[in-house]
Amino acid sequence: MAEALQVPTHLTVENADFSRALGFIDGAVVPLAEARIPVRDLGLMYADMTYDVVHVWQGGFFRLEDHLDRFFASLAGLRLDAGMTREAMRRLLADIVRRSGLPDALVYFACTRGMAVPGTRDPTLSRNRFFATVTPLVLRGQPAEMQRGQNAMLVRDVARIPSSAVNPVWKNTHWGDFIRAAFLAKDEGFDVPILCATDGAVAEAPGFNVVAVIDGGLVSPDAGVLEGISCRSMFELAAELGIPARYGRLMPEQLAMAQEAFLTATSCGLFPVTRLDGAPIGAGVPGLITTRLLNTYYARKNAGWHITPVSSIPPP
Repeated sequence: MAEALQVPTHLTVENADFSRALGFIDGAVVPLAEARIPVRDLGLMYADMTYDVVHVWQGGFFRLEDHLDRFFASLAGLRLDAGMTREAMRRLLADIVRRSGLPDALVYFACTRGMAVPGTRDPTLSRNRFFATVTPLVLRGQPAEMQRGQNAMLVRDVARIPSSAVNPVWKNTHWGDFIRAAFLAKDEGFDVPILCATDGAVAEAPGFNVVAVIDGGLVSPDAGVLEGISCRSMFELAAELGIPARYGRLMPEQLAMAQEAFLTATSCGLFPVTRLDGAPIGAGVPGLITTRLLNTYYARKNAGWHITPVSSIPPP
């Protein structure tokens, strides 16, 4: 009998207590509804910022150090300064989670360029701004959605912004291509768009890395995409399970002919893709490898894999 896809059923919008959501801005922790940044902040005006998102699972951060690695690399690449050390940031994020009392949460943290100095557009003169939010963890894929899988559209009229213009390795908010593609996909009745790079190879979906199962192994694009931590997690689990996995060039026709496919993201681990451009991928249901990876992902997290208990991090 085939293994059934096991998805937590309690992490829904209906069960989420958003009254506990908090924000940290300008040195103060406030209810999320009261968190504000100025309308003239360059992060808002020009997307001049970076961010990351880590989730808390049963009272512990999942892969916190990996997310901090990526955030500080993005800060360096975009020449931003969060105004605190890595240790201070770790303690601050843990403190906000503790104050929220949320056992399962999404923690978003960001650094913007800040306010422009009047009379100049010199970005080196702005004082950068760090902020963070803690909200209940609501899985991007709810149980029924996960069982059905995503109906994706390969958008060919909108290319992913090339890395020569905006480096996707530095997590950024330049989502003009993603949003434009999302509307095109929705207009045609699809759930999610998948974008290609300017050379025609498969790139990313909005907030997702793309993974195909080809000849029994995982393949995910190796260039022009965010280096996804959830994708890395699935590759690590694949290694444990004896499933080959590699990063490489993935062409649209290979994705269309894949045995299985899925998307990866912090808010869901992975999300099966069961249809592409209206045609089924494989049998048109979450496949055996996809199911095994997701079930192993939850089992390993429940056992403490890559988990840093919030309680183990000292207060600021």
